[in-house]
Amino acid sequence: MDSATADAQRLSRKDLRLKERSKLARVERRSWRSLGTMVTATGLMATFALPSYGFAPEVTAAAGLARNSEMLQISAPSQGLSVATVRAVEFTRGDFTPAEASEFQVETKSKIYYYEGPRAADYLANPRFTDITSANLMKSAAELVGTPYVFGGQTPGGIDCSGYVLFVYAQFGVKLPHSVYQQAKMATKVSIEEAVPGDIVIFNDFSHNGIYAGNGNFYHAPQPGDRVKLAPIFTERYHIVRLAEITG
Repeated sequence: MDSATADAQRLSRKDLRLKERSKLARVERRSWRSLGTMVTATGLMATFALPSYGFAPEVTAAAGLARNSEMLQISAPSQGLSVATVRAVEFTRGDFTPAEASEFQVETKSKIYYYEGPRAADYLANPRFTDITSANLMKSAAELVGTPYVFGGQTPGGIDCSGYVLFVYAQFGVKLPHSVYQQAKMATKVSIEEAVPGDIVIFNDFSHNGIYAGNGNFYHAPQPGDRVKLAPIFTERYHIVRLAEITG
C-alpha cells in the first residue's frame, strides 16, 4: 500500500468518528430539550392548578369579592394540557350601608328582678326589728318566699342561700359575710334539741344553709331555677348554729 492510499484510509476513519460524535451530540441535545419540555409542562400544570384552589367560584361569590360566580374557564386542550385562565374577575369590597355601633351591641338580660327597696346595708344602718325573736325572724324569712334564686344575690330581686341568711339577719342589725362557711364560723353550734326557729341550718360540707323553722323544716333559697321556700331539711348531714341570742 502506498502512502497516498494509507492517508485516504486515515481520513475516512477520522470522518466517521466526527460524524459519530456529531450524531451523539444531536441525540444528547434532543434528550435535554425533551427533559426541559417535561419540566416546563409540569410547572405549568402546577401553576395553572393553583387558581382552582385559591379562587373557588362559589366561595368567592358568596363572600362578595367578585361580581359573578364564574371565575375560571378551561381553554381548549393544547399539546395534552388543559390550560386554566382567569376570566373577568373584578375584586370589590361589595355593597354596604353604614351601620350604627348600637346595632352591634350585645344585650344582656339580668336574672335579677328589678328591686328598689332597702338593702342589707340600709338595714344595718337602721334595723327594721329591735328584738331578735323567733317570731320576728320567721316573719322576715317568710316575706322572702318566692324570691328567685340568683347566685351571688342578696336582695328580694334575686338571692342565694347565704345571701338570704345575710339579708334576713341584716334587718336585725346583724352584719354577716356572704359565705356559708364564714357565717358558720361566726356562729355557735347548738344541738337539735336546743335549736329554735331562727337558728341557722348548715350543711356539713358548707355547700348550703337556711333558716331553721322547727319540726325538721327550714326556709332556704335552694338552687338556680328555684325560689325561696319553706321545706323539710332533706339531708341528715347538717348541723345547727346560732348567730345571735334569740330572746323568745
